[in-house]
Amino acid sequence: MKKSLFEKNFFKNHDLKNPKIRAKFGIISGTVGIILNLLLFLGKLIVGILSSSVAATADAFNNLSDAGSSIITLLSFKIASNPADKEHPFGHGRIEYVSSLVVSIAIIITGLGFIKSSIEKIFNPENLGFDLISMIILISSVILKLIMWWFNSIIGKKINSLTVIATANDSLSDAIATSTVIIGFFISHFTNIYVDPYAGLIVSAFIIFTGSRTFRESIGPLMGKAPDQKFIDRITKIVLSNPEIEKIEEISVHNYGPHRSAVSLRVCLSSKFESDKINEIIDKVEIQLENKLGCSAIIRAK
Repeated sequence: MKKSLFEKNFFKNHDLKNPKIRAKFGIISGTVGIILNLLLFLGKLIVGILSSSVAATADAFNNLSDAGSSIITLLSFKIASNPADKEHPFGHGRIEYVSSLVVSIAIIITGLGFIKSSIEKIFNPENLGFDLISMIILISSVILKLIMWWFNSIIGKKINSLTVIATANDSLSDAIATSTVIIGFFISHFTNIYVDPYAGLIVSAFIIFTGSRTFRESIGPLMGKAPDQKFIDRITKIVLSNPEIEKIEEISVHNYGPHRSAVSLRVCLSSKFESDKINEIIDKVEIQLENKLGCSAIIRAK
């Protein structure tokens, strides 16, 4: 797949499996998210106040929760980059899954709160204000959210970060939600049909859907989700590329965060070797797995 100019230059000469380098790009993502989401919150809040739109206000506070999520993302990458210690011999990488879980819960709570507000507006309708400035702010926010989705999608995939990918997906759902608000404004203005609270329900549904998806993706690794089969296949290929090893009898993978895995293997050797030679073979394969996959490996020979 052809790389964009942005990818070629932004990630040039970086080891993206290195925790410090990953943290650098994660912090960039979080910082950009904080700044832009605060600007979007202020812009949409102004629209919501001027127009008395529950949908626009819900969308504004969704952006405020996104800014909070970006703060959590930034802090999690700082913690995850800390080296392993006595209490955490495999490092602090799982904090990324925990932060993603916290972000998802915050998103869901925001969505549920605005379902309540939208239902109240159905029974207590208000006239919406409509002006060109509001439209410009909302349309600009859609464009900005699509740019954030593109930006975070690339970073998330490059550094294999569930948190950043979740942020990207949230940006895309925000763009769709804001588009719904814009459509609601136009319908209400040109037809006098009061659709704002129903648009608010749609926006809330997008918010809850995004939060629920992020929750499912975050809880999996924390609950001991089975490793990706492609990762198992890569381990198998590397190990069996050594002619001294005949077959692998058992593989166990423990996930301690993105690019932080501990692998245990039991292998059968192709012939009998002296103990010194066996240790040499095992050490060689363990180093191969660490260099190529970034995982800590313990191999037992049968």
